[in-house]
Amino acid sequence: MAKEYSCVKRTKQAFTNSLVELSKDTPWNKITVKMLCENAGLSRNAFYFHYKDINDLIEDIEDSVVNEATSNFDTFREIGFPKNVHATVVALIELIDNNREVCRMLFEKSDSFTERMNKAFCDFNYQYYSDFHGDNKRTVYDFFYMFISSGFYGLLKYWLDNPDKLTKNELIGLAFV
Repeated sequence: MAKEYSCVKRTKQAFTNSLVELSKDTPWNKITVKMLCENAGLSRNAFYFHYKDINDLIEDIEDSVVNEATSNFDTFREIGFPKNVHATVVALIELIDNNREVCRMLFEKSDSFTERMNKAFCDFNYQYYSDFHGDNKRTVYDFFYMFISSGFYGLLKYWLDNPDKLTKNELIGLAFV
């Protein structure tokens, strides 16, 4: 993977922050590159140097969060199932908390983000689940996982929308009730 220079990271972060801020009051399909650049205090040339359009920016933001999540998941492979489920859930909640506004925006406005996060978590845990239960019925597992993840992601979305109601540690505890 190529090293990304700090000036590139700062520029991309400025566009991300601008999109988050604008999306609080404006639907994505109404946000223009001009609005995004003015809000970020950057030029259209800077935007088009990194992205072909706003959808490309959104995809880049999603990629960044999903890649960080899967990278975190990979660090827990050695723990083994079922203990790694707890570790991955805690890491996922930490990641979401550290990127609260970005994740809130993505959960609220992007169906593909939730689907991609679900797939990453589901694929990571499938092998452990099948080994632990001694079967490889992927279809049954996919239904079971969709049931569990719908509740989990609903819980995360509610927490992001109501940050003063539960602490991060209370949320982690609730995820394992």
